[in-house]
Formats: sequence, C-alpha cells, structure tokens
Amino acid sequence: MAPITRTTSSYGGGGIAKQVHRKRPSRKEPSDETWNFSLGAGAKVNGSTRHSESQHDIATPESLPNVEEAVQPLRAMADKVGKEVETFAQTLDEFFTELPAVENRFGAVFDLVLNFRDIANDVVERLKSQYERELRQQLRQEWSEQARASGTSTMSRPFAATTSAELSARQKEQVAELRSWQQEADLWDLFRIMLNLHPFESDAEERRQEDEANLAKLAPPHRYAPEGDLWDRFVLEDKLARERNDIKQWLERTAYHQQSDLQGIMEELETKAGRGKGLWSSGWLHTREKIKGEKRIRSWPNAADSPLPQIRRSDNNDLLVTTLDPDAATRQERTLEKPDAYFERAMWIACWEMLRRGTPWHDICEWFEKRKEGWRAVAVSAAMDRTDPTLSTSAFRQVSRMASRSTLASDHEAAVFGLLGGDVKTVEKVCRTVDDHLYAHYNSALLKQFDNYLLSTCPEKAVPSQWRRSVTDDSLRDPEQAEAAIQDLILRLRKGSSTSKEASQPMKIIQSYLLADEVGSLVHTVGASIAETAALQGPEDVIFLRDRQARQDGVPLPETEVALDPQTLRIAAHMSIVHRALSPHYLEGLEGDELLEDENVLVAYIQALRAAGKRDLIPIYASKLQQGRYILVLGRYLQDITDSQEQVRVLGLLQEYELDVVAILSEQLRWVVGHSLGSEAHPQPLRMLEKIADTKMHPGQQIIVGFISEDASPEDEAMVSVLQWFQHMRGGWKPMFEALSVAMRKALVTGHLTCARMILEAFPYDQVSNRKSYEVLGRAVNFADSSAEPHDHEEALSWNLMQQQSNTYYELAQLVTALDAMSEWRSSEQEYLGRMPKPPTVPTTLKQNWFKVRTAMKPILKGILQNSTDPGEAHDLSIIRENYLPEMVIAYNTVLHAAGNLITRDSLLDSMELGVSIANGKKKDEDNGLQKVFVKAGRMRELVESLALTSKVMLILRAEGKEHKVKKERRGQDLGIWEITGA
Repeated sequence: MAPITRTTSSYGGGGIAKQVHRKRPSRKEPSDETWNFSLGAGAKVNGSTRHSESQHDIATPESLPNVEEAVQPLRAMADKVGKEVETFAQTLDEFFTELPAVENRFGAVFDLVLNFRDIANDVVERLKSQYERELRQQLRQEWSEQARASGTSTMSRPFAATTSAELSARQKEQVAELRSWQQEADLWDLFRIMLNLHPFESDAEERRQEDEANLAKLAPPHRYAPEGDLWDRFVLEDKLARERNDIKQWLERTAYHQQSDLQGIMEELETKAGRGKGLWSSGWLHTREKIKGEKRIRSWPNAADSPLPQIRRSDNNDLLVTTLDPDAATRQERTLEKPDAYFERAMWIACWEMLRRGTPWHDICEWFEKRKEGWRAVAVSAAMDRTDPTLSTSAFRQVSRMASRSTLASDHEAAVFGLLGGDVKTVEKVCRTVDDHLYAHYNSALLKQFDNYLLSTCPEKAVPSQWRRSVTDDSLRDPEQAEAAIQDLILRLRKGSSTSKEASQPMKIIQSYLLADEVGSLVHTVGASIAETAALQGPEDVIFLRDRQARQDGVPLPETEVALDPQTLRIAAHMSIVHRALSPHYLEGLEGDELLEDENVLVAYIQALRAAGKRDLIPIYASKLQQGRYILVLGRYLQDITDSQEQVRVLGLLQEYELDVVAILSEQLRWVVGHSLGSEAHPQPLRMLEKIADTKMHPGQQIIVGFISEDASPEDEAMVSVLQWFQHMRGGWKPMFEALSVAMRKALVTGHLTCARMILEAFPYDQVSNRKSYEVLGRAVNFADSSAEPHDHEEALSWNLMQQQSNTYYELAQLVTALDAMSEWRSSEQEYLGRMPKPPTVPTTLKQNWFKVRTAMKPILKGILQNSTDPGEAHDLSIIRENYLPEMVIAYNTVLHAAGNLITRDSLLDSMELGVSIANGKKKDEDNGLQKVFVKAGRMRELVESLALTSKVMLILRAEGKEHKVKKERRGQDLGIWEITGA
C-alpha cells in the first residue's frame, strides 16, 4: 500500500485529498485554547493527558442531542444491513483470532478482503433471485433517460421515453438495496486489486520472482511476434501498466453489474425503432427501397465522376445517399432515410456498449456477422485482434483515432473508434457515468503507454514515423504523475454539471480514494469530516475528536456523506481496520494526536451499532481503538444498557477482548455523574428546616415535609443503572465501593437527595459487602458487623484494607439513612398532628420512626466522614460535612423537642446530651468534629438558640407538675436539674 498521506485544506472544497507528502507529518500537542473540550481527568489518547478534573471536562447536556442528530440516519442500520453487520463482525473477529498464528500477514489480510467481498456477493445473489426483473427494468429505464439526455443528434429524437410501467416505491427501494450491495461487492473487489498491486515488501519479492518466471515463458520481443505476446510482456514488466489494465478490466466488469446489460439495451433500441427483431437484419431497408424506386423511373449514372442523382429524404429535403456501401454517407456527405439513420446510430450504440463492457472481440464480430454487418466486425477486429503476427494493431489504432475525429461521424461512431484508438475527447461525448469517464481515461492511457512500449522494444511493430504522435505526458510512465492525473480527473468529475451528483455519492467517494490507492487518506478524511460535522452542529463532543481547527465556512466536507450512510460507514470502518492490520507498527510512528481523526470512523461505526441495537458487536471494534479512546467511547455508549442480564453479557465480552473494564466503567460513571447531577462548581447546602412561630411543639424550626422527594427522575435512574455495572463485575471490591462513594458524595454535594436515597436503597452496604466479599474472600462478610473477624492470617492481610476501601461509602450511607429517617419521622408526625380529633395514644409508627432517628443519628454524633483516600474525596467530604451536619444536628434537636412533647420527656434529656456532645466533641482522643463544622458553617448561634428553646420546654413541663419516671439508664439525670429556685 502507498504510505498514508495528509490532505491540504483544498479538500474541503469538494475534491479528493491531494497527496502533498509521502509521509504523514507530525503535529505538536494542541493547546487547551485550541481544543474547547477535554477527555476528563486521567483520560488519555496516545498517552497524552487532556485537561484536569478541575476544568470543565464534561460535555454539556445541550451538546449531546446535536451530535445524535448528525448521525440520525445511522439508525437505519437495524433494518437495512442488520444480519450482514453481524457477519462482517464475525469474519473480522475470526481474522484477528487466527492472525497471531499466521506466517503470511499480507496473505491473511488479502483473504479477509476476499471474505468481505464474498459476503456482499452472497447478498447480491440472494436479492437478485427476488428482484432481478425489477432491476433490469430500472436499469433499462435509466439507460433510456441518460441516452436521451446526452443525445445531440437531431434525427427524429431516437431516444424518446418508453411507455413501460413505473416501478412502485417499494420495488425501487428493493432495487436500490440490490444495487448498493453490488456496488459494495465491486468496491471490495477493487480494494483487492489495489492490495494485490501493492503487496508487502516481503511479498513483493515473491511477486517479482513469479513475474520473472512468467516472462521467461514468453519469447523475446521480435518483429514477427504477435502483439498479444508483446502485450502480455508489457503488462508483466510495467507495474503501472498492470495497474491500469487491472482497473480497466474492473471497470468493464462493473458495467455488467451497475449498468443495463446489452440485451436490455438492444430490447430498448428495438422498442424505440418500432420494428421488432427485424431492425437487426434489414440493414438500410428504407434507403435501399428509395434508391430502387428512383432507378426504375430514371437513368442512373455509372461513371464515378458523374453528377449524383438528387434524391430527397421522405421527411425533409436532405439529400439521400445514392449507393449502399458502408462509407456512402461519409464519402457523399449525404444522409439516410430516418429509420435507417436510426438503425445506423443504434448499431454504433450497441458496439460502444459492448466495448464498454469488455466484450471479447470475437464475440463482437460474431454479433455483427449475425446481423449482416460484417464490415463493422472487420473494423473492430482489426484494432482488437492481437493474435495475428502480420497485423499491426498500433497502425490500426492510429487510423481509428483519426476516424474518430471525423466531423461526419455520429457521437457513438466516433466514440467507438476513439475507444479503439485511445482518444479521450471523442469518447467523453457519450460518457454518461463517472465510470464511463474513468474507463475512457484508463483505456487511453494504457493504449498510449503500449504504443510507447512498442516503439522502445519492437519499433517494427510501432506506428509509422509519419503517423507517430509526440507524447510528452509524464503520467504515462511516472506512477506519481499517473496518480495525480487520476485525482485531477476525479476533481473535474465532482465539479462537472453532469457528473457532480454521482461523483459525490458515498460509494463513488470511496471508489475515488481506492483508485488513487489512498485508503489511509480516505479514513483520515472521513474521520475529519465526522469531527467537522460534530463541531458544526454545536458545542464540541469529545467523542469525535479532531486535530485541527474547525473550518469557518460552515459547509460539511463531501466525505461526510460516507459517514452518514450506514453501509458506506461500515465499509470505511472495515477498510480502516484492514489498513491498520497491514501496518502492525503503524502506531509506533505517530505522535500526539495523529490518530484522533482516523479513529473517528470506528467511533462513528460503534455509535451506529449502538443505534441499531447491535451492542454485542461493539467490543470487537472498540478493541481496535487506542486504550484512552475506547475508554472514552465505551464510557458513553454503554450507559443506555440497563437490563441486568445484558450488562453481565456485555461485561463478559469486554473482558474477552481484554478491554480495561474498570477504566471503562469509571469513565461511564464520571460521564453519568456530570450529565445527571450537573456542575459541582456551586455546591447545594442541605435545607431541611423551616422557621415557625410555635416554640412549644418545635424549637422555632421544624423539618420540611417531603424535603426528600419521592419522585425519581430519569437521571436518578441512570445513576443507579451505571452502578449496577460495578455490581455485576466479578470481584472488584475496591472499584465497587469507590464507585458507590463517588456517586453518593456527588449526589450529596449537588443536593440530589432523591438520587442518594435511591443509591442506598439499591446498594445497601451490608448486601454489597456480603456479595463482594464472597467473590473476593470466598465467604460473605458484613464489615459493618463489629463482631466479624478474619478467619486466618492470610485473610487478615486483606481485612483492614477492605474496611478502609469501603468506609467512606459506609459512612455516607449512615448519613443518608439518618436523613431518610428524619424525613419519615416528619411525615408521620405531620399525619398525627393533623388528625382531628387527636388519637388518645401516640401511633406505633410515630414511635418506631422516632427510634429510627435516634439510632441513625448515633454514628453521626460520634463523628463521620473525617477520613479520606484522596484529595478529591477529601474536598467533597469537607463540603458535605459543612453543608449537611449542622443542618442535620439542628433538625435532630427539633425531633427530640417534638418527641419530648409527644412520646417521652427522656427525649428532652437526649437534647441536653446533644449539646454536651457538641461542646465536648473529644472522647477517648477521638474528635467527632461537630464543633468545628458548626463554627465553620457559622451556625453555632443557631444551634444554641435551638437547644435553649428545648431547655425552656423542659422547665415548662416541670412547672406544669407533670410526673416523669426517670429510667435507670439515666443515672440520676432528671429534668429537675434545670429547675431554677431561689436561694
């Protein structure tokens, strides 16, 4: 393969990438100001870390729908090529499984391309068996329309529209699918040809030896050698000639696949002639009858120099020929009767179509002989038969070239002789398609190159010197100049009014890069177009990366069409993989961001698979990306898998393809946290209290009813879903609790209490501990149980570490449990106080909720969230302690205050102890830290006022003389200690 090349900015204007370097230039790492996006903390591509976590490294939610819209057409993948997608993936998977044991890497890659072609051909055969009749009808109609549009003759509009029935919309769709698969099969065949022409260096030596062996079988060039032998030697000796010859033959084969067949063209011509099969055996019937009629009524001159009889056409005053020899119209500069003129043109059309399809010359001769047009067979065979040693096809090519430029020849007659003689301009007049123009180019270049070869190796076979053309075109012998000539031709076709639409179709864009032997440039340019499209849609999506500034004209690259068509995107993605498989050390020669745009093609295809629901295939293609890139991509694309069984299956596939599962899931969590919880730049303090005037039932404040919403949002559900991935991962104690800790603390920092409660409900600490410890230690252990101990010394080595790794989530779970308990207390309290008349006894539910609150608050008052494992966690825990603990302690005092009025006055003693525990936080050299957070939050005064109001209620209850039985565990504590009496 030719070295991959970069493209200049000119390709944005609609042309194929022009080669400006034979080696891809390296680029420096772009600055942060250049990029407008980041990969997030720790995410790397090609070993280069992007922005730090402190920067804005999360794609904004508003940007995501724009990128989805840009690739919306890819959702057709599921219906259009669903089964074949799996076949391609399976074939690719088998290739990479067997590749390590393969000695001939190039041969294995070559076979892979053949397998891809066979897959497409199998689909073609299946569809042909169902829709071949409709295909023929469609191609016949298209040929008629194109021929009519390109016809320049004034002879009776020979290409009038047919009256055949139109295909239905459904039939057209089926035919379009068949044709697209045929085009794909042809593209894979062209890729095969280009691979065969440019093998590895090791294989090239073997190929050279084979060519030398084949050359040895041929006789040396001499004046009596048939030109067929010289042609074979010419193709073997000249690599450029071989390439042109192989591509020319490929264009001939594709004409059978992609254009109307000869039989359909003949039927169309017969239909338009209105004479049925008789058209092809009557010759100039009408002109002959006209001449015979004139001979009956007048004398006919015999001498060659006698004046010609003046015979007029039946439909106008044009002069008719007076003889029926083939060159009469040209020699006499006269015309034929209208039906015969059409017959003449139709014969040349048929000849052109046969030559265009590479029909063997003996078959063309036989076809003319059957229709009593032997002279045409002689004209064609003289320029095509290279088996006669006495015949100089070089001279005949020169004669044909001169005949093609006759002003009296019709377009197709001139095109036939132009094709035989290698003249491009006369052939282009009848070219209707992009491939027709390419065929004219390759045919002309090949014949000119062969004439030069004859002149240098066997001058006796060359054209006489007086006819010889002066050829100075470097593209005939220089491969680089030949490649540039092809690129220039493709550019002209993209800009031409008659070919621009076809040349800009996705299949033709891929074909143009293959013809230029620039698969690497194809991949890179399509990848660049994907990045440009994403950038033009709105804010940058870090999935589709680019290594240059976005263009400012706002016009997508033409190669964008390749990415937006699901079939051509699949083709480009697999060609990208094949290209890299051909160069196993390709990555080693690149620096920085060289592969960012190249890998966009695979990323887009992975997104297409995701959109089509083919998630099981994603790991196959993700494994072909760089590690940092597949982590980034899968971290985005797996988050919509919510079914537990599917998550388990996909996890198994990720491990099977040796992908970094922990890194992928961590990236997925990071993305979902940013998308679901929003920015952490402005933490949301806990607000669960509201002021009230009543100080008897509550100390001037009460808990807000429903401060934790019961309605879960889709973002909350997404958070739980992403954490399920960690739970399904075998083992993974540390990743599991790290993920739970991150999710829980980010939810609390941003004030998403409902999300935090959902996480706790879905992943209770004791259940997660039992499950994960069983996978790690072989037995279920609840590390929250103080009585649990390690069995042996070996287990003890992991015991303390596992406790430390899970401690943060354990304490966060305690905090959320306390919040949930106070929310339930307030709801049941509100329900009780709102009853009229009030029940004589306090409901059991209220008592139970009071007990839950007391139990849940005990670890909070002892001190939590003071130990962290990294600076990021320490930062979040500090925010949580400052924003949550003061509010929770004051709220707890309101619960104690209300419970002292409703349930037991022991609750007021608990309030007294609450003040002591905060004032004297240190106990056994352990500081609960509550005093510090109150001071830091500036809420110590608020706490003192709340405790004072509670103590006031104690005095009121004492003054009212209500009896209170002190429990034994109070050890002498009594409300009486708060009584104020005179001395």
